[in-house]
Amino acid sequence: MKRLILWSALFVLIAGLTLLPWLMLDDAPAIEPPAQFRRTDLAWVKSLFQKHDPRRQTPDVVQTIHLDETELNRLLNYVVELRPVDGVAAELMPGIATLTATLTAPSNPFGRYLNLTAEVAEVPGGVRIESLQLGSLPLPGALADGVARLAHRWLRRDETYASLADAFSQIRFDENQAALDYRWHPMLLTQMERKSAELLIAPEDQARMLVYAERLDALVKRHPRGDTIPLVEVVAPLFAYARERGGSADAENRAALTALAAYLSGISLPKLLEGDGPSFRRAPRVLLSLNGRRDFAEHFVISAALTVNAGSRLATAIGLIKEEEDANKGGSGFSFTDLAANRAGVRLGERATGEAAVRVQQRLAAARTNADLLPDFRDLPEFMPQAEFDRRFGPIGSRRYQKAIERIDDRLAAHPLAQ
Repeated sequence: MKRLILWSALFVLIAGLTLLPWLMLDDAPAIEPPAQFRRTDLAWVKSLFQKHDPRRQTPDVVQTIHLDETELNRLLNYVVELRPVDGVAAELMPGIATLTATLTAPSNPFGRYLNLTAEVAEVPGGVRIESLQLGSLPLPGALADGVARLAHRWLRRDETYASLADAFSQIRFDENQAALDYRWHPMLLTQMERKSAELLIAPEDQARMLVYAERLDALVKRHPRGDTIPLVEVVAPLFAYARERGGSADAENRAALTALAAYLSGISLPKLLEGDGPSFRRAPRVLLSLNGRRDFAEHFVISAALTVNAGSRLATAIGLIKEEEDANKGGSGFSFTDLAANRAGVRLGERATGEAAVRVQQRLAAARTNADLLPDFRDLPEFMPQAEFDRRFGPIGSRRYQKAIERIDDRLAAHPLAQ
C-alpha cells in the first residue's frame, strides 16, 4: 500500500511538472513589442525626467507625478527598450490597474511566450495584488500578494531599496489616470547611482572600467588643466593598453569606451563605483576635440558608449532627438555634422563589441590623427533653425532627409574603421 501511495505521489508530481509549463506558456504574445522605436516617445520620457529631476526638487516636500494611460504605456515601452521584456501595457480604472507583460521563454516544447497579467489595486500606503495569471494558469490573488509582500520585506534589508520605497508614499488609479506621490531626499540620488551600478554592471566589468578610468586620468594629467587636445591623443594609448591587457577584446573595448564617455560627460567612475558622494563633477580637467570640435568628440564617444551598453537603436534615437531639439527655438539648430558624429559613434560601438572587436581595437591603437577616427563632416549643413531645415530637407524621414543620411553612411562605410 505504501509503495502504491509513493508511486501515485510520484506520478502526480511528474504530471504537475509537465502540466504547469503547458498552462503557463503560450504560442502567441499577449502584448506585441512596439513596432517602431519612436523618437517622440523618447523625447517625452526625457521631458518627464527633466520635469521631475530630483536635483531640482525641494527636499522632504511631497510631489506628485500624474500620468494618463497613454503616457504610462509610453513609459512602460521605454522600459521595454532597456530591459529584456518583449511587450508591456497597462489599463487604468478607478482604484485598480491591469498590467500585462510578455517575455520570450527559452527554447522548450510547451510554448514561446510567458504572458503575465496582474490586477493591482490601490490601498492606503501602497498597492495590493488582486489577481495574477501566468499564461492560462490563474493564481490566487492572496497568494501572489503574500509572496510580493514577503519579497518586499526581504528587499527592505537593502538600504537603497528601503529609502526608495519610503520616498513613494501613495499611488492612485482612476479612469485612464494614475498619480504617484513621492517625497525626495537629497541622498537618495547618490544611493540609486550606487545601486544601479551594482545591479547593472558585473563586478569584473566594474573593475575593468576603473582600470581604464585610472589610465585615462594619467593620460590627461600630462597636459595643463583647461587645455584642449585632439581625441586621438588619448584614444590611441588607451586602446594600445587594451591590446596589452589581452583578454576579451569586446569586454576591454566596452570598458574603455565607457570610461572615455564618462570622462567627457563629467562623471567620475571611481566615485560612482566606489565612493559615497555624488559622481557628477564639473567640466573635464582637459577638453578633447575631434576635427577641431569638442562637440564632435562628445557626440562620437558618447554614442559609441551608449551603443555598447544600451544598444544602437537607443543611441541613434537619442542623437536624433538632440538635433531636433536644437532645431527648435532657442537651440543651436539642426546639424548634420553632429548627427554624422553620432552615427559614426553608433557604428564604432557596434563593431567594437561584435565580430570585428579585435580589428577595431587594433585600428584605434594605431590611430595617429583624428582622421583615423572619423571622416571630416564639416562640409555638411549645420546650425539650421527648424524653418530652414524644413525648407531644405522636409520632415524627418522624407526622401531628401534620407538622401542626406545615405551620404553620411556611404562616407562612414568607406572609412578605415569600417573596413
